[in-house]
Amino acid sequence: MKYFIMSGTPSDDFLQAASSLEVADQIAEADIIIGEPTHEELATATNLKWLQMTWAGADRYLDAFVSNVTLTTASGAYGQTISEHVLAMLFSLCRRLPAYAKKNDWRDLGSEKQVQGATALIFGAGDIGCAVAKRLKALGVFTIGVCRDPKKSREGFDVRTNLENAIAFLPEADFVICALPHSEETKGYFNEYHLRLLKNDAVLINVGRGSLIDTKALTSLLQEGKFFGVGLDVVAPEPLPQTHPLWSMPNVILTPHVAGIGIGHLPDTEKRIWEICTENLQHFLAGEPLRNVVRE
Repeated sequence: MKYFIMSGTPSDDFLQAASSLEVADQIAEADIIIGEPTHEELATATNLKWLQMTWAGADRYLDAFVSNVTLTTASGAYGQTISEHVLAMLFSLCRRLPAYAKKNDWRDLGSEKQVQGATALIFGAGDIGCAVAKRLKALGVFTIGVCRDPKKSREGFDVRTNLENAIAFLPEADFVICALPHSEETKGYFNEYHLRLLKNDAVLINVGRGSLIDTKALTSLLQEGKFFGVGLDVVAPEPLPQTHPLWSMPNVILTPHVAGIGIGHLPDTEKRIWEICTENLQHFLAGEPLRNVVRE
């Protein structure tokens, strides 16, 4: 059984190639790959039985994945780091910090938004959404979770609903936080119609996938004066062109898809990633069920 780790600082259970030539050779021979190979690299992996991702989202592979290969993710490793990124964006926007940072003028910009007592509508109630909800709830925020099964208990939420019925809560939300993966169901959910349903002074944050929000519609509404602030760690297209107007807006924070980066950035998150990978490897070798199976 040959298994191969593409990047990072793994435990002793994993082997890692030192050069691009070794990468190609290892992938071609591997029964197991830990990491995120390109589609071209994956096409050469004729012996592959299982791909364990170090990311939480698997949409990169959903459209073109070999049917007899098991696909698993590192879901469960990113809740802490992404929820902290959400809070950083939220507090910065509510206190107008981006606007103060972008101007050279010692002048009070006026009203700010209070976090305590606000209502947050959180799209996604998995590891990331629950982590966001728990932290906001601790700050006195009323939390509404949008999930597939509202009847299932989810830690941190005061109310739960599904995507179909979430429209009823859009006009009530002070904060709207997107932590959904890409799918045909979620793609373009925040079109102009849904964005206009939000409060004029709402704060909108996206740490899910850029495809959830219509960037053109969002930009137009911001130019009209809608939204107190917007925080985007993901955007469509990605990367956003340097000349795009979102870059220069004083109430917009853009980060380059780094909310969930653990490997090489945050030791605790990196540790959780490798714990999931190691646990799954042990289960795979023992013929036991795997964690976070997307396809098998």
